[in-house]
Amino acid sequence: MSGPTRLGVVRTGNRSRVHRTTGHLTARIMEQDTHGARVGLLATQALLLAGDDVRIEVDVAPGAWLDIVETTGTVAYEGEAPSSWAIDATVGDEGLLTWAGKPFVVSDGIATHRDTRIRLHGTGRILMQEKIVLGRAGQTGGDLTTSLNATDDTGPVQVEHLDLTRQTRSMPGMLGNLRSMDTVTALGWSPEPVGKPEPEAGTTGPGETYFRLDRAGAALRWIGIGRFRDRLCDIAFAAWYEKAMDAHRSRGHLAAQHPSHAETVRRAAVPRPAGFPSPSPAAPAGP
Repeated sequence: MSGPTRLGVVRTGNRSRVHRTTGHLTARIMEQDTHGARVGLLATQALLLAGDDVRIEVDVAPGAWLDIVETTGTVAYEGEAPSSWAIDATVGDEGLLTWAGKPFVVSDGIATHRDTRIRLHGTGRILMQEKIVLGRAGQTGGDLTTSLNATDDTGPVQVEHLDLTRQTRSMPGMLGNLRSMDTVTALGWSPEPVGKPEPEAGTTGPGETYFRLDRAGAALRWIGIGRFRDRLCDIAFAAWYEKAMDAHRSRGHLAAQHPSHAETVRRAAVPRPAGFPSPSPAAPAGP
């Protein structure tokens, strides 16, 4: 059994230091400057198998920044024992954590849970993207539950629990045959929604919704038939990412020529596991 994957960044004098502990995942530094780093997460073994309990602990020290890049998506494979994927993140005052998740695919015949816990201190900020795909090609997907519990120094910022089990999804007014969900969440500030082309009628299900939180924060969620029909959330993440980095840069926390998220992700692209969908625009509508 692997222990948690731990990842932290701290400013020490005129440089940053990245602390890493390998578990089910390991981290590789992709970019680094005096105040933070961009790191890629890579699996150290086949994931996510029945019975796996993946835990990722992240700590961004005050004034530091950390951008996490998932190099591949994750498939929760079928099996008798449930699996889980848990993220526990802390962001210090004036710190920034950005994390663009790749698709999390829930196979038939598995029960799995995703749990995210976030603690913000002072003016710390976080930007995360979570992509859920129910079922591999030709499947309807197993049982999934997700939870998000985000707090700051005052109290709860966002608390959410989603029951995406097969029984619940099949109830009237629920997901029905919709299989994909893409969510971009910003906490610590409230970015405005970005412009979008209107989707073709009947192709995206209920489409997308922008939520402004009661406290500092916002969430953009798209639900549809297949993830390749989503033409909004990736654009929103990229735009909000640049706004967050610009704000951090204005405080003198970033070098002037810091590379964009999209640029570095393209550089870090690696082949996906066999049978996993390609993100190219020409890919089919379903995963």
